[in-house]
Amino acid sequence: MANFIRNTQVKAMTSIWMAKQKARELGLVKMAKSRWMERADYIRNHFQECSFSEIGKALGITRMSVGRIAAALGLKRSSEEKHLISSRIRTQMVKRERRRIVFGLEPITGIRVISNRAKVRVRSNMKSNGYIISEEHNVIYYTGTTERRERLESRGIRLGLHILPFPEDCSALSSNIILQQPCSTDR
Repeated sequence: MANFIRNTQVKAMTSIWMAKQKARELGLVKMAKSRWMERADYIRNHFQECSFSEIGKALGITRMSVGRIAAALGLKRSSEEKHLISSRIRTQMVKRERRRIVFGLEPITGIRVISNRAKVRVRSNMKSNGYIISEEHNVIYYTGTTERRERLESRGIRLGLHILPFPEDCSALSSNIILQQPCSTDR
């Protein structure tokens, strides 16, 4: 029985080989599938300016498939082209993350973006000068011992910061501020 199965497999392999051999003798070649040709044409036209993921999304295939088709076509990118594409994609990601932060949504990627750099700098300068930053980040307190800076405060107000005296009633403040600047409870 084992010999019969083995002989059948050998005959099948031989007949496939013979059919391929006869096709070669007659000069017959397989026609490329039209869908593959359409994809190859799209990849060839967009290879220089789009990433594999973008091309794959447009064609409805994976980026690995795009890479295989590009390799079959002999397409290769220079390091300058790779840099331009990755730079463009990173810029788009940062803009998308910044928009999410501005509208109060949670970030999708781990990219740290700053929505208003000037405001962040002023807030940081105020904190290093003894001002107390609240959890809301737009409210900044000063105490009686804080050396006040008029120019810094006016710049902060222009950027939307609220600069207030540190309240004597600590119950209204968050635990974050209380840890930074304890209130004296003995009056």
